[in-house]
Amino acid sequence: MQSGITWRELQEYIDSHDLSVRIMQTYANFTVGGSLSVNVHGRYIGHGPIISSVMAIELVLADGTVVPASREENSELFFAAIGGYGGIGVISEVTLALEPNDKVGRHTIVMPVTEYAGHFADNVRDNRDVVFHNGDLYPPDYDTVRDVSWFVTDAELTNEDRLIATDDTYWLLPKLVNFSNGSGFGKWTRKNIIDPTFYAFDRVVWRNWEASYDVRELGEGDRSEKTWVLQEYFIPVENFDSFVPKMREIFNKHEVDVVNVSIRHALPDPDSYLSWARNEVFAFVVYHSQGTTTADRQQVGVWTREMIDAILSEGGAYYLPYQPHATVDQFRAAYPDADKYFAVKREVDPGNRFRNKLWEKYYPTKQSEVREYLDTLDGYAKGEEQTFLTVPEWYLVFNPNEYADFLASGNNPSAFPFWKSIDEYWTLYDRVNVASEGLYPENAEYQTMLWVIGVSTTAEFVAKGIYENTIGRLTRWLASEDTPEDLLIQEAHAAYGELIYYEPWYVFDFADYAGRIWTDTPFFGGDFIRKFERKLMFTGEFAFKALYAKAIGFASQSAYGPSEGIVTMHVVGDATRIKAIDQRIEVLRDFGDGDLVITAPRWGGFTEVMPRLAAVGADFVEINGNDEIVFTTVEDESSTAAPAHARLLFNSMVISPSGQKRSVYLVRIEHLAEALRSLDERRIELEHIFDF
Repeated sequence: MQSGITWRELQEYIDSHDLSVRIMQTYANFTVGGSLSVNVHGRYIGHGPIISSVMAIELVLADGTVVPASREENSELFFAAIGGYGGIGVISEVTLALEPNDKVGRHTIVMPVTEYAGHFADNVRDNRDVVFHNGDLYPPDYDTVRDVSWFVTDAELTNEDRLIATDDTYWLLPKLVNFSNGSGFGKWTRKNIIDPTFYAFDRVVWRNWEASYDVRELGEGDRSEKTWVLQEYFIPVENFDSFVPKMREIFNKHEVDVVNVSIRHALPDPDSYLSWARNEVFAFVVYHSQGTTTADRQQVGVWTREMIDAILSEGGAYYLPYQPHATVDQFRAAYPDADKYFAVKREVDPGNRFRNKLWEKYYPTKQSEVREYLDTLDGYAKGEEQTFLTVPEWYLVFNPNEYADFLASGNNPSAFPFWKSIDEYWTLYDRVNVASEGLYPENAEYQTMLWVIGVSTTAEFVAKGIYENTIGRLTRWLASEDTPEDLLIQEAHAAYGELIYYEPWYVFDFADYAGRIWTDTPFFGGDFIRKFERKLMFTGEFAFKALYAKAIGFASQSAYGPSEGIVTMHVVGDATRIKAIDQRIEVLRDFGDGDLVITAPRWGGFTEVMPRLAAVGADFVEINGNDEIVFTTVEDESSTAAPAHARLLFNSMVISPSGQKRSVYLVRIEHLAEALRSLDERRIELEHIFDF
């Protein structure tokens, strides 16, 4: 069969012949080829990983060659590609062994976890009538197991359907999953009420029916802030009792919100090069809830590595398809035959065309060495959504500079477009949210901050616009020229606009300028009404901002600690030329052959140094763990020029001076250098690159 077929599609074909798949995972949504690539298992008894049911495959190699592979022909490709996670080639065709589609009946029994291993050995392991089996280990105590086994039977069917209907709504189970996770009461209710009720009735179904579940049953609802994740650990059967206490201690220490631990069984797989079952093992399939923020993912990484250390101490392994939290050393310890796999990969894929996040980290190349180093840097990975969300935030840098330039040009403050400025902020806020919608988990904290500063800025501009167009306009009409106060105000706004390009706004010394308006300008003199009005207006504005800045600065320090003013990135280029660009650039590690991990200043400094790096031939691989970034340009409204490789998200207007537009672009970081190098030749002005 072609490997792109799903298990469900295969089941629909073979069911009419009273045949069933020998081994597959619990859910039928996945493709056969994808399942082979990760060497899946399921709840089947008497079998190991899926490789034991594969008779032959057809493989497309990196050079386009199509080769057959089996245990007898091209065996090294067969044993490397199955469970090879896509690194060897594309599995295009598969020949599988099948089984009869028998009727199966469900039996269940609850027992202490200390009795489970013996019970399994005595009643399940060698029972040829058992088709499916799993033990549900109940959190948060992990002291009770429910054996759920399906036996071949001649009993009357309780459900006549051959397969689960594809339009099944799965309305109940996801709700029960939601209810049972997140609280001790929910878990207690599941263990003591929900499951006893669910398993109280006999059930007899076709084998194909029980093998045709849809992943929709696992959970429902909004996953922007919280989602459900699988992890899996394999323990030699003889070490079951010694592993469980270690697992319990780690989960409880880190308060892991485990929904369920499903215990499965697999016979040894001595053949696949990346075998997770070198011995007979119990598989602990951990289904847990986790937050979606970068900090949440990092915390999961902490306890995941502790779990891997625990399973390694028991001679076990962990499953590779999930989040790659393990260190390189942990990977090597769990998969001691990885070098055999890598040798095959180097032979058939010398250009490393078949790669993914897994092999970027663990395949021994320069890239994996860099990856391992980056993973050791505390706080390196930042949420990519922030490159979008900083666009409206940075408008509150652009606008003060526009205002400062407006005043420096001798314009009447009352003529500044305050209302358009308000509109532009909310326009940018709305458009970046639309552009990034559905791409990233919701960053509620950042969204709240944008609302706070948006509302406060709106209130400030409304008040200032009304004042300058009434009292301010009158005193300006009465004055013969700019007063010393007007000039000092211009100076203050220019200084503020310059500072916020490089530092947080709340570090500006508003109080100093509020004092200087009285000490550095004469009290009396010509245009006294204007002078006095400017003194009072400016003192009120900057005194309020001084107090507000202290409050915001204190809150920011308390919540986040001192601001880290650096961006960390993986670049390829000449180390000597890169270090000579700017003293603010630091080379953290030189991996040779041009691969460097460097730090550069954040905020305005980031926009300054990035074009310089591109100009000396540097290329960017990754910035703070991300592969896309947003930047803006400013050009005449009539301009049609665009940077290379960048995707236009939207245009907006520049408030002052008029006649210009702001273009917001998204670019893959691997193409950022080329995009920046194209700006000069296309006469496009870079405004800002939005870091994370």
